[in-house]
Amino acid sequence: MTKILTMVSYSIRAKWFILLCLFGLSGLSYANSHDKVDSSDKDIEILTKSLSTIMPGIDPSSIETTPIEGLFEVSFGPRIFYFNKDATLMFKGDLIKLQTKENLTEIKRSQSRAKLIEAMGEDNMVVFKAPQEKYKITVFTDIDCPYCTKMHKEMPAYNTAGISVRYMAYPRAGVGSSSYLKAVNVWCSKDKNKAMTDAKNGLNVTSPSCENPVERQFELGQVVGVTGTPAIFLHDGKLIPGYVPALRLKEMLDSTYTKKSTN
Repeated sequence: MTKILTMVSYSIRAKWFILLCLFGLSGLSYANSHDKVDSSDKDIEILTKSLSTIMPGIDPSSIETTPIEGLFEVSFGPRIFYFNKDATLMFKGDLIKLQTKENLTEIKRSQSRAKLIEAMGEDNMVVFKAPQEKYKITVFTDIDCPYCTKMHKEMPAYNTAGISVRYMAYPRAGVGSSSYLKAVNVWCSKDKNKAMTDAKNGLNVTSPSCENPVERQFELGQVVGVTGTPAIFLHDGKLIPGYVPALRLKEMLDSTYTKKSTN
């Protein structure tokens, strides 16, 4: 838990850097199939030192080589950038392997998101578990979001399809808003599942105040790239934005993960 809170806190402090990097740079592709090139520890040491100069007090989650000689992948949680070894040049975009059409940056981004989500812990989520679980999704939800309500009304269909739904709170209006307070009441209820269903049905849910993860989950949502609700994350960190009907989602999951298991 300490690790995720540190990363979330650090990511928020790093927003000044992230915002500077949001200008529109096109994606970079490479057509060879080579593995990551060898690079001396000295090159990474030089880059680490250079980054500490331009971003004092902000440490990357990881620095790795890439298949392109002289280009290094620098991760800040799910935020990924590319630098030369002395950090005089920076590239923001996705690295794509043309032969297989793999988005290498998105794969790394998804892995990081999955780790952050799992670090929050299921005990801090509101979980509607499928009797015969085949898939597990994590959904950032807003009590007042119409499509979130639409999705929740299909909960029996998701569960029957073998999809367990794990809710985290993402009150879009922010901390202290009416939606935020409704989420707090749900998470502080003795029966969180019933409270969630009642709140989604427009009923007034009240509960004693308690320590709750709502604000941390809202901040985590911002870190992992939630821009609207519902935001569905698969077990491997892949993001599916918006509402997807239960049967359609099962088809997508079957198609994606059955195909992977046979490769």
